[in-house]
Amino acid sequence: MLKLKKLFALLLGFAGVFVLSGCSPQDRSGTFYDTFVKPMDIALSKIHEYTGSWGWSIVIITLIIRLLVLPFMLNNYKIQNKARKGQELARPELEVIQAKQKAAREKEARAISNEEKMQARSELMEIQKEQFAIMKKYGANPMSLGGCLPLFIPLPFLTALFYTLSNPLYSAGIIDSTFLGIFNLGTRSYTLPVIAFIVYAIQTRLSMKMMPQVTQPGQEQMQQQMKLMQWLSPVMITIFSFWVAGAVAVYYIVGGLFLIFQTYVGHALYPPYVPEKQKKQTFDPNKVTLVSNKKKRK
Repeated sequence: MLKLKKLFALLLGFAGVFVLSGCSPQDRSGTFYDTFVKPMDIALSKIHEYTGSWGWSIVIITLIIRLLVLPFMLNNYKIQNKARKGQELARPELEVIQAKQKAAREKEARAISNEEKMQARSELMEIQKEQFAIMKKYGANPMSLGGCLPLFIPLPFLTALFYTLSNPLYSAGIIDSTFLGIFNLGTRSYTLPVIAFIVYAIQTRLSMKMMPQVTQPGQEQMQQQMKLMQWLSPVMITIFSFWVAGAVAVYYIVGGLFLIFQTYVGHALYPPYVPEKQKKQTFDPNKVTLVSNKKKRK
């Protein structure tokens, strides 16, 4: 339940950023346009003066933006890797907590009087507090502010580039241009979205393989749902690419290829934590003293 709430909070945060960022690519007024979109549009036109190709200009500016935000993304990998290690270290204690939660829920189900039900619910709340304390102790919460913030910082710049390609003004020459003599950048493409899907499918599979998520006791079903949601990104990008100009699809493809490179770099710098097999982690369940038990002793 905690992971689900955190996921919804993150998705709502992204939605909020898009809403506050300027609402529509067609809007050429407002703070977001003047601060991010207009400079991005002008920068793209300046790059075209040197390359002479709108397609390669899109490739270059996409790579520049991705390189600028790379440190933030690598920092997020670092935080996520630390959280995965914390989750592995916390697993024995969390398994004890899960057993306590199961016993408390069974006690609540057997309760007859309101007083017994309230007592069982109070015990469950105390156990949940203990669970939060254990995760905090090992730094096992990847959805903390420190873990989410690096994802929000690059978003205005990436959104500005998307808006520029969707409705160019200073770089309006994109509308009548082609890339590699094959792909029309100003109109809808049916080939580029397929390429985008292949690129993002590879990136998603690679990310799941090289940066696996730790499954906490009792949250196996939630973990499977999270994996399925990861595959929504390639599908949504592909569907969206069919509705926009080819220039946006090129932006997605270049961004996806860079994400593959970013995944390899992140894995090399912060490889997933692997518990030592030769040293079995022993744990005494009696050492986990719940807040509820402390109150009973008093």
